[in-house]
Amino acid sequence: MMRQHVGGGRGIYDPKMEPSVWEALTVKDDEEMEEVVAEILNAEKPTPVIVALEQDPTDDRDPNTYYLFLAFPPPSMTEDGGGGVGTPGSPGLYRRVRVPLLAFCELLADAFDTQMTSTTLCFVADASSGLGSEILTTVVKRCNYEVAVISSPAWMTSLSLLISRKIHSISTQQFERVAFALCRLDAWRVRESVGASRTVLFSLPGQSCVPILLPLIQRVFVHDRHVFVYDGCCYSVELGTALYKRYGSSYRQQAAGEDWEEVSASPRLISNFPMAPLRHIRELPETLAKINGIQASVVESWMASVDTFLDMKSKEKENFYAPFVCRMGFLMNRSVFGNGSRGDVSELALKNVLQYITGSKSRALPSAVMSEAASCLGEMRSKFYDAVKGSTLSDDEKALIEKCVFTHKAILLGDKTLLDTVQPKEDWSLKAAKKLKSCLCCIPGEGDEDDENDDGESSRPKDGMDLSGAGASLLNTGRPKYIDGKSQFAFDPTLFSK
Repeated sequence: MMRQHVGGGRGIYDPKMEPSVWEALTVKDDEEMEEVVAEILNAEKPTPVIVALEQDPTDDRDPNTYYLFLAFPPPSMTEDGGGGVGTPGSPGLYRRVRVPLLAFCELLADAFDTQMTSTTLCFVADASSGLGSEILTTVVKRCNYEVAVISSPAWMTSLSLLISRKIHSISTQQFERVAFALCRLDAWRVRESVGASRTVLFSLPGQSCVPILLPLIQRVFVHDRHVFVYDGCCYSVELGTALYKRYGSSYRQQAAGEDWEEVSASPRLISNFPMAPLRHIRELPETLAKINGIQASVVESWMASVDTFLDMKSKEKENFYAPFVCRMGFLMNRSVFGNGSRGDVSELALKNVLQYITGSKSRALPSAVMSEAASCLGEMRSKFYDAVKGSTLSDDEKALIEKCVFTHKAILLGDKTLLDTVQPKEDWSLKAAKKLKSCLCCIPGEGDEDDENDDGESSRPKDGMDLSGAGASLLNTGRPKYIDGKSQFAFDPTLFSK
């Protein structure tokens, strides 16, 4: 889609002629690359869109080098004849440049390092077959609170695939510089859409990419905002199956829905196929074999995403990972086990996550913004409930899927919550750990929050749970701070099928 657009459209684009229209720079073209960087940072000119990250088979000199393909749009023409950096003009006038990925991103990252910015980046990682990412990005765009949104950029999927190949010639530090440069490049491109909130919202392209991208992005942007949005595995499988029925085996890129229509997003379908298989769980292949292939793909990609979250949370004192943990059960207004008779908390949950994304917890969101956001959320809920009607799982299918999930041992089943899930309330907190006063399978009840000492430190044990009796061995063995089914079972996992 992107290549076709910058090539002049479907009727004009000829793939065979494409190599002749790209300005091809090599690692030896230092001065030319510096000129390209200077052009990008020129605030008076439109910023290029990222077309691709890939090798160039037409380059006979070095076909193994990875390149970054950029398309520079012409300035949009206003009524008074002046130029601008907003939505660009005709794609037929795009200037196309191919640069060495690593060398150019190092130069670009150095340039952005020296550039002062007051803009915060917020990254949404998903474990809900894309439900959470799509709802949050759509609501943020719809409520028009001056937050620029970049939805599932296709280049992030390419970067994930590139990292997954474990190319020895590219180091982790080099991948970090690439991620930093390209995220800042995209944020710079939408600078005119960044208003008073000074925030650019990125959604990572699906739960498949989370195990690869989230640790990298969090290391690079450790002081920016992070949201981890998740849903139950069965709900995610139902949506993933519905997407497959809708799109079939199509992997074509989609329009990202930005003001810049030529920017492409990753296909929603591919986001449910595992890029980082859970090879360390020996029992998983056997249990996955008992469900169909589509369900197995969604289950493994969902488990890999949650596994990454759990691993990062277990190391939060070293990596400083403190995301807003957003549970889709709250936003979707489902009956939530453990919530008592609180009723519909979806609008409050939405308000909480919007406060975090926009950095406005200390000040009230405008009533018009919240009204529009709530209306959009209601529409999105109806849309997704309609989408999954023909893909509802049977009780037997749910039981088989939950047996797959239970092979992980640390992932809570059914309607259980992940550690530090933000509870919908006016005085919400990112650290929402609770005391468990009954069996290990129960969600902490309301009013069970940890007390804090005068210095702000929580009085809970260092492992994040106050366990006694059957669960005490978890604290003494140094195991992760999540329920480990291998220690003791306080419940029959096959009973949790809703």
